[in-house]
Amino acid sequence: MYRAIVVDDDVAVLEFLERLIPWNEMGFELPSVYTNALDAIKEGDEAYPDLVITDIGMPEMNGLTFIRKLKADSPDTRYVILSCHDEFQYAQQAVQLGVQEYILKETLNVDNIVSIVKRVKHLLDHDHDQRQEVKRLHDQAKDTRSVRKEKWLRSLLSDPLGDDQSLLKQLQEYGLNPKLGHFIPVLWRMHSFQSAMFRYKKEDIVKFIVENAAEELLNDEPDVLFFSYSAQEFCLFYAFKKDLTTNPYDKLVRVSQMLQKAFSKYLKLEFSVIVGEMATHRAALKQHLSDLLIMADQFFYSDVPVIVKARELNIERTEEDLFLHYSDYAERFNRLLIDENRGIVEAVDSFIQFIKSNRFQTSTVKQFIWKLVLDMQLKLKFSIEYDKEKVQQTIGQMININEIRAWLIQFMNDAVVKAEKISKNSKKTEIIDAQKYVQIHLDRKITLEEVADLLHLNPSYFSRLYKKETGENFIEFVTRLKMEKAKELIVDSDRTVEKVALMLGYDNKSYFVKLFKQHFGVSPSRFV
Repeated sequence: MYRAIVVDDDVAVLEFLERLIPWNEMGFELPSVYTNALDAIKEGDEAYPDLVITDIGMPEMNGLTFIRKLKADSPDTRYVILSCHDEFQYAQQAVQLGVQEYILKETLNVDNIVSIVKRVKHLLDHDHDQRQEVKRLHDQAKDTRSVRKEKWLRSLLSDPLGDDQSLLKQLQEYGLNPKLGHFIPVLWRMHSFQSAMFRYKKEDIVKFIVENAAEELLNDEPDVLFFSYSAQEFCLFYAFKKDLTTNPYDKLVRVSQMLQKAFSKYLKLEFSVIVGEMATHRAALKQHLSDLLIMADQFFYSDVPVIVKARELNIERTEEDLFLHYSDYAERFNRLLIDENRGIVEAVDSFIQFIKSNRFQTSTVKQFIWKLVLDMQLKLKFSIEYDKEKVQQTIGQMININEIRAWLIQFMNDAVVKAEKISKNSKKTEIIDAQKYVQIHLDRKITLEEVADLLHLNPSYFSRLYKKETGENFIEFVTRLKMEKAKELIVDSDRTVEKVALMLGYDNKSYFVKLFKQHFGVSPSRFV
């Protein structure tokens, strides 16, 4: 719907145009009519009209002056002049001002005005379509340029055959002055990718808004170029001429602080930044950028977004094997499900603190959590609630330890609810209590009589009840759980078969090996 206004000091003309012309049917709204141009200008400051129908001979400000004034602020507005003066100079001035129609009030009637408004509507539609097409082409060109920039950046990192001349030519095409001779790369890593995806839904949208915002913010910063590398990582290149009067690193820190604050305030996205080393040729630029991508993994342990220089970044890594602790943490988290308690936050925080204090490799932490979660999924049959591939992708996208913490707490809460639901669906609470007891005491020798006594049941009755409810003998259940735990302990550690047997309550190694072979079809030594 277009917006129209009518300005005429003749009240009868205003009433005629306001009441008898079917504005809505023709795609216009007519919110106001005015008896003088000054009132129209005051309201026009808030919302410029698409169509203005105005008289020429009005007090205080005539129609032509009014059009000149409005046209300076609203160049796309279309104009129709009403006049009692059949004089050539008015018509000539109207044409010079770009007025679409010039009609005499003596010829004014409904059909005449409707015909004129329809013609103007056609012109406005054409203007709108043209603007949309120009915007589409502009966005397409920007998008294509963005894709080309990203492709070039990846080519720089992967192509061993590139030369300095082609590098300089491409940087010049993207807006950097190659004659300055010195370049510094800066890597931008998103602080929380999960929150970005929650807000913007798609990776392409994240890249688009970040790169476009950067271009706007860097408009007054010469020789600075912003690239997207992925939806999580972006690069900034700064070209400069080396001299003793300015420090390029100080400028980059200032520019980075400005962008960091703007991204946080307007896009609600937070970034950590590493300012790289100076390069004068392609090979050095490639190497420095590759180093920055590796260094950025250190941001995994940052509690807040930071800006650091590469030369000042202290890379800490532990030599300890995280998976040596797998059995311990798997048991702790499984115990939460078995006991159905609510100490989830404390357990997750203890685990996260252990990870933080040792600063394990990011990829190793993600593999560890994926295995931990997968084992719980298999135990609770989470195939519907948690799609395994989606979980793996979600964990892989996390780029900060605090994202891992929040997600793991949510997963454990859901898992406990699932465990409770399984318990409630059971026909006999005695069966659930017996199974919980076994899972908690796998390190001991467990007998049917012991558990029956615990449940205040006759051993023979308990044996028949367990078989009826589960389709499995109680001792078979105990043995199955112990053998599955035995395999896990053997595979995930350097423990001997004898030690694992003792950990699960078997003081006779040969008997343990026999049970293991019956259950898995192979000797436990095959997994050592």
